Amino acid sequence: MPDASTLADWGLPGLFLVAMVAGSVLPAPSEAVLAALVYGGVPPAPAVAVATVGNVLGALTLYALGRWVARGGGGPVGRWVQRRREREGPRLARAQARLATWGAPVLALAWVPVVGDVFVLAAGLVGVRWGPFVGFVTVGKGLRYLFVALSALAAAPAGISP
Repeated sequence: MPDASTLADWGLPGLFLVAMVAGSVLPAPSEAVLAALVYGGVPPAPAVAVATVGNVLGALTLYALGRWVARGGGGPVGRWVQRRREREGPRLARAQARLATWGAPVLALAWVPVVGDVFVLAAGLVGVRWGPFVGFVTVGKGLRYLFVALSALAAAPAGISP
């Protein structure tokens, strides 16, 4: 993965790409790219929208993987998810319990590093409907990106405005 400054040079398409990768299980500097773009003069609204859509699409890949494994999907990917289930056993069990207790609204926490991926995978494994999944994940990730964008805008030198 290129570094954050290279991705910022790619503009909004680079932000979309890195946000989508970051929404999956791979680490990527989506907040840094968003901040660099907003700091550099890109209006926050489209930047937040692009980052949010990309990140939610990335999360949907992990959610779909959980759904697939729950339905008996196999092969190398299924074995990878099973190993992750074993490694993340206690965390995954807690995430599934929270989903059972609080329901889909807990997915608004899908933006939290490490724990968010576990919630997303658990949502797929327990069969959370995709509508509530997308809604709550979008709200959580969108608010996180809005906070990052507004922070970068506040730090930008005078004269740069959206």
